[in-house]
Amino acid sequence: MVSHVGFEKPVPDHAPELYRSYGAPDAVSGWEQWGSDAGARYDREGFVVVRGAIPRELWSAALDELQSMARSEDADCSNVTYEGAFRQTLEQALGGAADESDEESRIAAMALIAPETRAAHVRKFMGFTKTHAALRAVANYQPLRAAVESLAGEPTRLVQSMALVKPPRGREKPWHQDHAYFDLPIEARVCGVWIALGEVTEENGAMFMLRGGHARGPIVHFQRRDWQICDTEMAGARPVSLPMQAGDLVIFDAKIPHGTPTNRTDQHRWALQYHYVGRSVERVAQEYRLAIFGEEGKDVSC
Repeated sequence: MVSHVGFEKPVPDHAPELYRSYGAPDAVSGWEQWGSDAGARYDREGFVVVRGAIPRELWSAALDELQSMARSEDADCSNVTYEGAFRQTLEQALGGAADESDEESRIAAMALIAPETRAAHVRKFMGFTKTHAALRAVANYQPLRAAVESLAGEPTRLVQSMALVKPPRGREKPWHQDHAYFDLPIEARVCGVWIALGEVTEENGAMFMLRGGHARGPIVHFQRRDWQICDTEMAGARPVSLPMQAGDLVIFDAKIPHGTPTNRTDQHRWALQYHYVGRSVERVAQEYRLAIFGEEGKDVSC
């Protein structure tokens, strides 16, 4: 059963110059090429792309599972989030605009909406590895876990599972650092893994990374289009885009600035994202994280 259903508000589009790629990333061709060189590249650049990392039978089953979840009235995960454009569809089903706080009415209206219409607006699933075996299998794929543990320097645990769905015309995920979302020590080595479940291009919302940007450390975030790095902070940056095919992935340091632009196509872009941390790492108070990454009301502007 879904614990929380979120309905985003529409957000303005981003400036095109925020996502211009400068060069192309080097990539590792399969896990047989993974070694100390890949670890050194991860430390230097903040990320490593691995081609053909997830076998077809695993990524295909994961994609089928997510598409089924998107059509379902109950995706059986901790969180489902819908794009802002879905609010209009819900309001039509309700016969008028709902109160901003009336989430129960919106959830009730879901049963009145055709499954394919619901699926066309899903933006994100979270917390599904306990209830969906196909998604758990990808998270625990042994070569992937071994690579992550070589970077973490110890056995790891999974701290977050997400499916990042960019529907046709789906919105941007602004520039951010994933560590800004985790109540974990700033010195902890948190490894993110972003897995393509179909073709990923700059046009449909490829990942953009600021090569070497993790070395700067934490950057103050603001609540604007999302919990994000200020656009002006990215002025003059020279990021690189990461086009991928299904089964390719990128392992990245949670302090590297990254983002994905708006999907300008008529096709979905599907991706999985997992985060791992060493088993010895303990959680910290939210106040610790916000004191580092920023919070609204601290006499700061963006």
